[in-house]
Amino acid sequence: MNTELIVSLIVVAALAGLGLWLWKSGRAAKAQEFLSEVRSEMRKVSFPSRDEVVGTTVVVVITSVVFAFYLWVADFLIQKGYVAFIGVFS
Repeated sequence: MNTELIVSLIVVAALAGLGLWLWKSGRAAKAQEFLSEVRSEMRKVSFPSRDEVVGTTVVVVITSVVFAFYLWVADFLIQKGYVAFIGVFS
């Protein structure tokens, strides 16, 4: 038997079991209401344009590089200060 077929059958069986459980426990109406609300909220979502995504990505990359450089310099200075401190008192 094909692996994809087995996985598909497992997914279908799991969804069928979930549906049966929802129906038997009386939670089907709540689940339907929840999904209806999710659909309603998803209609309100505004997704960014490609230009906005590229712009914010550039800002994040530049900020990350600046902070990485700052932390590298701070680490270097702290390390040199520590070595000098140990050299004086040892």
